[in-house]
Amino acid sequence: MNQLTKNNEQRPSKNVINADILPKMKTQYKIGWGIPLESLIAKIGCLIFCFGLFVGCSSTSDDKNPPDDNNNGTKVDSMVTVDSTDTHTPTLFTVIGDVPYNDDQREGLIAIIDAHNTRATSEFVVHVGDIKPGADPCDEGVYEDISGLLKNFNTPTFMVLGDNEYNDCDNPEAALVLWNEYFLHFNDNWEFSHTVEYQEERPENFAWVENSVLFVGLNLVGSSVHDQAEWDKRLADDADWVEEQFELQKNDIETAVLFGHANMTEVGPEKFTSFTDRFRASAKAFGKPVLYMQGDGHFWFENRPWPEKNILRVQIEGGANAVQVTVDPNLEDPFVFDRMFLD
Repeated sequence: MNQLTKNNEQRPSKNVINADILPKMKTQYKIGWGIPLESLIAKIGCLIFCFGLFVGCSSTSDDKNPPDDNNNGTKVDSMVTVDSTDTHTPTLFTVIGDVPYNDDQREGLIAIIDAHNTRATSEFVVHVGDIKPGADPCDEGVYEDISGLLKNFNTPTFMVLGDNEYNDCDNPEAALVLWNEYFLHFNDNWEFSHTVEYQEERPENFAWVENSVLFVGLNLVGSSVHDQAEWDKRLADDADWVEEQFELQKNDIETAVLFGHANMTEVGPEKFTSFTDRFRASAKAFGKPVLYMQGDGHFWFENRPWPEKNILRVQIEGGANAVQVTVDPNLEDPFVFDRMFLD
């Protein structure tokens, strides 16, 4: 028998507790800390084990991600990206105007319509007025002919009055009757997915909201003032419509686009101040980007003619030309113009 075996035989069994020494062990623990080494190790191990359980349970609680100063005390899973930025769908549309003035432009308009029907992605078209030369007679056949041509667009098309087919005519009142017969609510010839509103006092003025953009059409013509009372009343009605729409829609829109025919700053601006003063005030109060698109001048430019620099004005070149406009409220400068989109 080796020495190790001998020593093991002399050691008491671990499973046997001597009742005679138990009180002595307790007395030694209380008085002199004379606790056997094995018992001391066991107690320390137990304490370490319990402490480990406590720490483990604490580390798996929901409080492991303390609130920070940036989330107002709300717990945020570190694997989740929080993006509070609202996004808006861009709107694409086409603008034409001052067309047709002659047979060549009439053929050019037909070509624009054909190309637009096959290649364009615009949601709607706006003609900003002047369907004929100012010197030509305001015969019903002209209104009927251009109305028939424009109905060939596959895309919903809106009409704005121009001076050549209205107040430049020998009889403006009769011309307006013809315009109303062939072009009033012209967009009703197509299905349009947005609700269009019309001003009760002046039904040629329209408005709707699409993708957080307010669109407004106005009877703003240039050239001669054939009747001062009519002129003043019409501009007052236009200003009422703009103010009403901005106030009504201000919480639901990020930008606005207005369509009119007249150049209101370079050609007789004093004639338009009763409108432009109120329009500018509305745009300033709105405080977000506003686009005014006009015809009348027959060449392209973009500028900001008023102190309210949130107003951008664009004059289209007219004739057998078209521009596609993209309005993206997500951008600081939300208006993009593509004059080559049909090429």
